[in-house]
Amino acid sequence: MVRDNKRLTAGYLLLVITSTLFLTGCWDRHEIQDRSFVLAVAIDLADQSDEPNPLETFAEGSGQKPLRLSLQVLALSPQRRGENTASKTYVLSNTGRSMHEMLRDSNGQNSKPLWFEHIQSIIISEAAVRKFGLTPLLDFFRRDAEIRWRTKVYITPQEAKPFLYFVPPTGEPGGVFLGNMSRSVKDIHIAGTGTDLGATSARLDNKVDIVLPVIQMNDKQVKIKDMAVFKKDKFVEYWDEYTIKGAKFLLGIEKAALIAFSCPVHPEQTIVFEMFQQKTSITPQVDGDQISFHIDITMRGNIGEISCSGGHDATDKAFMDHAETMFAREVQQNIEYALNVMQKSGVDDAGFSRRLKAYEPKTWDKVKDRWDEVFPTIPITTDVKISIQNTGEHK
Repeated sequence: MVRDNKRLTAGYLLLVITSTLFLTGCWDRHEIQDRSFVLAVAIDLADQSDEPNPLETFAEGSGQKPLRLSLQVLALSPQRRGENTASKTYVLSNTGRSMHEMLRDSNGQNSKPLWFEHIQSIIISEAAVRKFGLTPLLDFFRRDAEIRWRTKVYITPQEAKPFLYFVPPTGEPGGVFLGNMSRSVKDIHIAGTGTDLGATSARLDNKVDIVLPVIQMNDKQVKIKDMAVFKKDKFVEYWDEYTIKGAKFLLGIEKAALIAFSCPVHPEQTIVFEMFQQKTSITPQVDGDQISFHIDITMRGNIGEISCSGGHDATDKAFMDHAETMFAREVQQNIEYALNVMQKSGVDDAGFSRRLKAYEPKTWDKVKDRWDEVFPTIPITTDVKISIQNTGEHK
């Protein structure tokens, strides 16, 4: 019995010793100070910049170098206790025809290996995307296992590289600041939801239309403004903020939105509704060969602002009923405006095709090969209901 216990103890000890062999750390570990973290990427046409720098390219047998790839890299430096200084970054650039080749050759300008797991934003110039489309410009970033799907993708009508030199007022690295800008949940003018690398990759794979936020810079200020619209992966046009707002109402993806209308009694003043809950239902209707859609939208929220000085009592039921009607009318007009823009451009951003496929599969089979022609002709009706739940702390 004693001998068996000794054997069992020896067996346990051998198991413990053996298991520790697998807990000795990562075989390919690199210290943080031995890496260069890429925070943002800018893609331009090579001829968008000034005279090419001979150190920002490489020789090869044949072929043109139409693209310029620029990287914003975090400059790690020791910081004293209590010291609060702005994060420093520097920019590397290269020209070529392959993203992978340009990235590898950029190591020749750097003292440490480039690390891509922390890329926050990819900025592509309109000129580059007009010439090549999205697919070839994003292919490397979609394949590389280091790059995260939450990386934000922006389009700019300007040159993309200057955004990498932007110094945020917050002191954080520029790439991080730019990546976080489109993650706001309380700005209905920003096309943020479903515009990261993962969602864009899924749309490219499914060959559906794509929308991406537009970023612009003026002197030392940047702003997300408008939305770039793609037919499959080909650039079509820009949509303004009012269209973005209507599209978000259609999709029912906004968790907090402000809706304003001019006071009928004081036209120079404004009454604002703050929406905090929305339900959207888009239903296809088929009558023979005629396809139509009906959209039902219900919203709940509060009175956010009445700028008419002492002109209205927010506790008066007649006033509140009238306000609900006016808010609903404003939302309906906004949606109809966005629908007109979508159908005119032939871009099905609201996913009407998906709903037709789900609810009326037989009809979808008849029109799927010519949906681009059918969609602009489809009648779409809307019905909006708004319920004001609260008027705030002041009547």
